[in-house]
Amino acid sequence: MKVLFALLIATLTSCTIEKPAYETIQKNGDFEVRKYANIPIVSSPMEDMEKRDTSFRQLFKYISGENDQNKKISMTSPVFVNDASETKKSGSMSFMIPAEVAKNGSPAPNAKGLAVAKIEGGSYAVLNFSGWNKADKRKTATESLAKLVAENNLNPTGKPFFAFYDPPWIPELLRQNEVWQKLKP
Repeated sequence: MKVLFALLIATLTSCTIEKPAYETIQKNGDFEVRKYANIPIVSSPMEDMEKRDTSFRQLFKYISGENDQNKKISMTSPVFVNDASETKKSGSMSFMIPAEVAKNGSPAPNAKGLAVAKIEGGSYAVLNFSGWNKADKRKTATESLAKLVAENNLNPTGKPFFAFYDPPWIPELLRQNEVWQKLKP
């Protein structure tokens, strides 16, 4: 009964939150090649995955109205993360800005370090994985995606990054996470 309730909550939550639109080019199980338009985002620097709460709080303040328009902005999904621990450099956490807000001009952040930007449109190889956001899960997913990209003769560009879709109360087995790899045209 608890699993059914959790599944219902996860389904209702995922239906009401805006996500980036895409076209599926290829699909095989948890692996997909997708085509995206530019995705408007607001980003916060992040030292490493263990200090992501600070970045999340800064982004949450931005969508709660701490921006130059004092505008409240709806939460979207996923939360994008460039994993600093993987690159040994500063990483980032980003929220997608809703399409309607971006169309009318995204508010500028009040907080230092936050920036309005975009994830470049194009084709992305994407691998879905479940569970908590743990280093071993991220590493396994990244390695699996790299293998699938090679097996499918795709041409990656840049570093892979993560998309985390679920709020903290969603049980581990129901969590949707993805690792994305931009592909050359």
